[in-house]
Formats: sequence, C-alpha cells, structure tokens
Amino acid sequence: MPEANRKRSAAKSSKPQDAQVRSAATSKKQSASAAGAKAAQKSGKGPNILIIIAIIAAAAIIGVIIMVPQLLGSVPFSTFKSTFQSASRVSVVATYANTSQYTAESQCFSSIIQVVAHSRKASTIDFFIINQANDTCTYSSTGLGGSVTPVTANSSHCISIAASEPGIFLNYSDSNYTRVTTSHLYVYANGAYMDQCPIAVELS
Repeated sequence: MPEANRKRSAAKSSKPQDAQVRSAATSKKQSASAAGAKAAQKSGKGPNILIIIAIIAAAAIIGVIIMVPQLLGSVPFSTFKSTFQSASRVSVVATYANTSQYTAESQCFSSIIQVVAHSRKASTIDFFIINQANDTCTYSSTGLGGSVTPVTANSSHCISIAASEPGIFLNYSDSNYTRVTTSHLYVYANGAYMDQCPIAVELS
C-alpha cells in the first residue's frame, strides 16, 4: 500500500515538470516566431530603402535633364527683347513649306513687323520669307523702308544675314514651343498660335 502511494505521488509530481517542459517549449517557439517576424521586418526594410533610393535618383536625373537646356544657353525672354530693341538692325524670318502654312504665318509676321516698326525705322528691319519647298528666299536689300525691291536668293543666303543680327525666326509646327537666346528668338507654332500671335504682344 505505501508503495502504491509513492507511485501515485511520483506521478503527480511529474505532471508539474511536464507542464514546465511544455511551457518552456512554447516559449521557445514564441521567441523563434518573434525573431522570425523581426527578421522578416528587417528584410522588408531592404527593398523599401532601395525603392526610396531609386526614387531620389530618378528625381535627381530629371532635375539634371530640366536644367541642361538652361545651362546650354537658354535665356529669359526679357534678355532677348532688350538685345533686339537696342540693335541698330534686326531681322524677321518667316519659313513655310506650303501655301496653307504661309497663309497662317502671314497673320503673325505682319503683326510682328507692325509692332517692331513702332519703335524703329522700317529701313532697319530685314524681312526674309523662306520657301522650304524650293529652298528660296525673298527679301528687300534695303529693308522695309522706302522703296521695297524684292530680291530672290538661296535660303542659306538669307539665313546667314539674319544670323548676323538680332532676329525672330517664325516657323510653322504642329506643336508650340520657343527657343530663346540672347540675340535670337525661334518660334515654332501651329495655326491657332499664328492667328493669335502672342509674341507680337510680348514685343510691344
């Protein structure tokens, strides 16, 4: 009888030990799970950091692309306008490829010439009309003042003269944009722009 009691007592005393062992195992599993979660979080930070770095790098590249044209010589319109208005002689060049383009451009270059002529003698304005279709140019050797005698020449001849003095180059284009340098303004514009001709307003 006492022997049976000792066995039951030993069995009872082993149950708390088993519970402790199971508890310890559970704690280890939980610790391992927590460690795994932390490792997963840390590994997750890597890609996030790479994405942020990639975004910053892309923004820097875009910034450089935007700045390059300015560094290559683009200047404010006010700088060109000042140079143009103070020059002793200026050019207005209109380039077209067909009759419809000429008709559209004529509305704008007429407005430009009228505005420019308000602040200087017409004889100091060289006006060149370039026909791209046959590579010819029509102009007056005496400018627009007095008796205008049209002269026909190769387009390269007119461009070389225009390039030697401050000038406005008007070109027909499906999209509207301008390029400004200290001495020259290049306007590329469609029919709607030519009809309104905002550059003439800017020059006034």
